[in-house]
Amino acid sequence: MAKVIGFSGSPIKGGNIEKGLQAVLEATGLEHELVRLSELNMRICIGCKKCAQTNRCAFNDDVNPLLDKIEQADALVMSGFPSFSSVNALTKVFIERNWPLRHNHILTKGKAGAAVICGRTGLDELAAFFETYFTGYLQTNFQGILRLDGNVPCMSCGYGENCEGSGFLKQFGPGAKITADKFSNFSTDSDSQKRAEQLGLAIKAAVEKK
Repeated sequence: MAKVIGFSGSPIKGGNIEKGLQAVLEATGLEHELVRLSELNMRICIGCKKCAQTNRCAFNDDVNPLLDKIEQADALVMSGFPSFSSVNALTKVFIERNWPLRHNHILTKGKAGAAVICGRTGLDELAAFFETYFTGYLQTNFQGILRLDGNVPCMSCGYGENCEGSGFLKQFGPGAKITADKFSNFSTDSDSQKRAEQLGLAIKAAVEKK
């Protein structure tokens, strides 16, 4: 069983979030696993409270096996991005489905925890959300957050230079053109790679200390 399990809250396979998350996991030097939330069969929590008896969800989907892995792991790394002034829906659904781990005993208490977030705006609010999630909700030994620059969807939808609601034009100004140099790329960002390594090493130290 993996000592460190990371969850990618991005629907984009191989994007900046996933690359940053993978770099953190690899930097721990520990056995690890990366799970793409976008590939899960995962229903929303309906608040039935049946999990209070078993510490597992009543739904027969892909979540309970992951709850097993979280409980057995030594560290947990979550990732997501800001969407409509909040954490993106995919990540939020999974976080709410973690509720069974809190009944009677906090089954994540004392594990190492960390987060990877990516975006152009709203990162301060998202960072505060994840810190509260890890320290208050999961009661982990929180090791910090890797913050990465992201690329607004308007940069690749085909209409970003002209759309009335373009996030690209909001960021770069009227008349801006979408060019390669305006895209953020974790693979060529040495500073972000260094910070990912540092976070991974912090997770490793916390696991080994425990």
